[in-house]
Amino acid sequence: MSDSEKAPVRRIGYARVSTADQNPDMQIQALKEYVVPEGLIFVDRASGGTMNRPNFIRALKFAQHPGTKFVVWKLDRMGRTLEGILTVLNLLSDSGVSFFSLTERVDVTTPMGKAMLQMMGVVAELERNLIVERTKAGIERAKERGEKPGRPIAMTEERVEVADLMLQMGERGMPVFNKIKELSGAPISRAAYYAWQKEWDADRAAGSAPG
Repeated sequence: MSDSEKAPVRRIGYARVSTADQNPDMQIQALKEYVVPEGLIFVDRASGGTMNRPNFIRALKFAQHPGTKFVVWKLDRMGRTLEGILTVLNLLSDSGVSFFSLTERVDVTTPMGKAMLQMMGVVAELERNLIVERTKAGIERAKERGEKPGRPIAMTEERVEVADLMLQMGERGMPVFNKIKELSGAPISRAAYYAWQKEWDADRAAGSAPG
């Protein structure tokens, strides 16, 4: 099949502003200029520090078809941590969905885009290692001062974001646990994760999500 005979790429757009009084029109217009249909542009009015982004999850679910392109105005619209952004990009890639960021001009289907994705993975790994080292150093300093170090938080911000995303996308149990235990933070047991997941379920039923 020639390029001219190929079906047009289905494009899904996502925009986010931090507060209800901010205007997403600039982002929406940029997405339209990239030929994203207005009916397939999803917008959230929520801080990057919150998990409550229902239209982001809707956009991801709409995009779960090979050949779709997921388009954002800027990379930081995707998540609040590097791990969260990488999880989304890998989720899209695993589904055969391409990705493009209008501001950074990142297209993960190109060699340059793939290289940037690999660099982000390296930075995330470095970040994880530095956090582990700082945690260990803090515990050692506390011991030297004769202090009893507090119990490290197992469900770190990165783990919460990744787990929340995977749960909202329909993953549960061991696949989520296996993913988050690889991330930086104190060792986490399966029982501890399942307790958090139970709390997540209860909070979702009540209209919120645990932090």
